[in-house]
Amino acid sequence: MASDDAVLNTRQTAAFLGVHVETVRRLARRAEIPSFKVGTDWRFSKETLRRWFEEQGPRTRPGTVLVVDDDPPVLRSISRMVERLGYRAQSATKGGEALGLVSHSVPDLILLDMVMPGMNGAEFLDELRLAHPDLPVVIVTGYPDSSLVHRAAQHAPVMLLTKPVDLAQLERTLRTVLGNPPRSGRTEGTE
Repeated sequence: MASDDAVLNTRQTAAFLGVHVETVRRLARRAEIPSFKVGTDWRFSKETLRRWFEEQGPRTRPGTVLVVDDDPPVLRSISRMVERLGYRAQSATKGGEALGLVSHSVPDLILLDMVMPGMNGAEFLDELRLAHPDLPVVIVTGYPDSSLVHRAAQHAPVMLLTKPVDLAQLERTLRTVLGNPPRSGRTEGTE
């Protein structure tokens, strides 16, 4: 078999495309990327991926980020930063509201506050993981050493951003998880 005809696993495909491994799995599950299943994992023909990428790329739409925070100014600020970076933002001020949004349309990533009234971030993750065990979540908190963060960290995959959120830090995180947004989605001249 020639090297161009190589069959890649999910991790190799993520590296080849320059996106997060969970993005590759999600695209494969949704049949948005040429793939086939072997056992419990996906496989990808390198040559087929190369042609597919040249035709449409890994993302024809910006990734959707659900921002969950009970503080309206923080929620608006983070949502604006997400959109400024070329991704699509949804928002919710309560854990229950966010679970409702996820049940109708699964986002590509969730940015989650930990300290919220009613359902805190750890309780939200308890519920979320029942239906979506692999959905990437980034905890956004001003209390990175809290017991809630430690409890939430049991629900991998989880990452952590500290408040106040810095645009460059958020951009690195979104690119790590979602890959680059489509060229048309990013506003030229953003920081």
